[in-house]
Amino acid sequence: MTSDERPMGTERSELPAERGVAQYQRLASLLRHRIAKGEYPLGAQLPPITQLADDLGVAVVTVRQAYELLSKEGLIRSQRGVGTHVAALPAATGDLEQVINNPFATPQALAFEILEVRRCTQVPQELLGPDDRSADEYVCVRKLHSYSGEPFCYAEIYVPTPVFESLPKDIARKRKLLAAVLDELGSRCKRLRQRVTVIPADFPLCDMLKIPFASPVAKMSRRLVDGKGNVLYVGAAWYRGDRYVSEIDLPASALKTVPGITEPQRRTVG
Repeated sequence: MTSDERPMGTERSELPAERGVAQYQRLASLLRHRIAKGEYPLGAQLPPITQLADDLGVAVVTVRQAYELLSKEGLIRSQRGVGTHVAALPAATGDLEQVINNPFATPQALAFEILEVRRCTQVPQELLGPDDRSADEYVCVRKLHSYSGEPFCYAEIYVPTPVFESLPKDIARKRKLLAAVLDELGSRCKRLRQRVTVIPADFPLCDMLKIPFASPVAKMSRRLVDGKGNVLYVGAAWYRGDRYVSEIDLPASALKTVPGITEPQRRTVG
């Protein structure tokens, strides 16, 4: 539970120090999240520096630095005698939610940067299931996804070499590879397994996604197989925690008739 979720009137919840993360950056992330979720709407006045410092149990200088950071981003504006107000909102997330949940969504604000295309490689074992049959070799594509110029996802995608070579040239720069593979292989694709976990970001990931060290990120792994268990696609994607939204709409009957939708796959330990 974040500090902003505590009931009114309860004992204050301090913002704990975290090794390797500047406390003002963590506070700025918290305030950015509140602005994005509408808790501080456009034009709303933020708490005075001393009040917020007392509420969260941090130093006044920490709040001041966090406000300065958000001011540089254009999200807030401070004026002597008037206070600090929300001056702008983060990029709209409506289309971004579609991008995360729908592999076929391609809004104009979405962009892909290809970091590496590596051939003659294999899928890491931790991304495979016990009954999966991997191909002889795969092409690995490392991509950075941005929305309105802001990076929100880093992905590593593995596609069997013959399948990758059958795709349109430069398709990885234009759309998600999962959508391209589904379009290319059609009815051969039988099952998609998806797993989402929340982990702390390491330094390389923080650098790519422009987030503080150890910030929470959602790691989504997907693998697509045919009727014989042959792996047609494997993807691992790391989403910024303050941008990630997962939403699905299922027929209630599917929870009983298709138990695999909600039943986690047993994972081998060791």
